[in-house]
Amino acid sequence: MSVQGPLSDRRGVLSLEFALVVVGVLGALMLVAASWRLGQTRGEMRDAAAEAARAASLRQHPPAATEAAERVALATLGRRAVRCSGLDVRTDVRALRPGGSVSVTIRCVTRLEDLTLLRMPGSVRLEATATEVVDRRRGGA
Repeated sequence: MSVQGPLSDRRGVLSLEFALVVVGVLGALMLVAASWRLGQTRGEMRDAAAEAARAASLRQHPPAATEAAERVALATLGRRAVRCSGLDVRTDVRALRPGGSVSVTIRCVTRLEDLTLLRMPGSVRLEATATEVVDRRRGGA
């Protein structure tokens, strides 16, 4: 004999459990995708800083090196579809001489929504620095 009553009716429980599991799995997948994209964007920032430092190291004078670094950083980030608000490119040209070095730091604030293409609130600050040695035969002041 089975007991019938409001507490023993389990119809629909399996559907509810399945829906909760699906929502949980989809949420976890979205977080994994967001983390992957954030890591990818950090790599793109490092690449842009390296390209900008290389461009600056090929210039003879500090103002030209600074301008080249900014131009290359903007172009590289644009090609890679990295959207930044408050983009800041700083070029350290104090050691711009043959055998010296040039450092470029790129700072960027990007919205998580732009980064992940999901409706995630907030933003993240990204920073990348690269240093390039000035060729003894080509660069320097």
